[in-house]
Amino acid sequence: MAVIVVGGQTKHVGKTTLICNIIAAFPALRWTAVKISSHQHATENCVVLKERAGWRILQQNRTADHSDTARFLESGADRALLLQTENYSLKEACSWLASEISPATVVIVESASAAEFLRHDLLLLVLSADQTDFKTSAEELLARADVFVRRGQGAGNKGIAGASETPVFRAFRNRIDPALLRMLATKLPSEY
Repeated sequence: MAVIVVGGQTKHVGKTTLICNIIAAFPALRWTAVKISSHQHATENCVVLKERAGWRILQQNRTADHSDTARFLESGADRALLLQTENYSLKEACSWLASEISPATVVIVESASAAEFLRHDLLLLVLSADQTDFKTSAEELLARADVFVRRGQGAGNKGIAGASETPVFRAFRNRIDPALLRMLATKLPSEY
């Protein structure tokens, strides 16, 4: 099983879009896409899989809604999960999640905080040249990220502390930077 974690500098920086583009670029892989959130989301089209004190995990049904998890399915994921958790229970929730994922799938997780608790093969951090705020969880990932994906003008690594050795790729709305696509192809399983 390959695990990719996608974190972001702040909200609305393009994490979900990047995940959808990655899933769509590798349609032959069996994807499980997971969004981890510390706040409640509308869950009309989801089924609760597991619930414990401080966390619950839901599976998205295929619908016409525009939630992030529904977008994962539209992009080609076999399965889309929403993990709602309080910060104190994130480790336990990630542990349960890891034990329930099939080894025949590729897992892509949207969460900067989860990188601490999930064993991952690749850690991508989405940054925006147009925003100045930084979540604490994203700041902690700057030194650990395998890849930076940069939105906005100035797509280089200027201004990213400790980024001299970390590859920086451009973020696009409807496609993946060709250089990032080539790098992902070397990291992902060729077939299942």
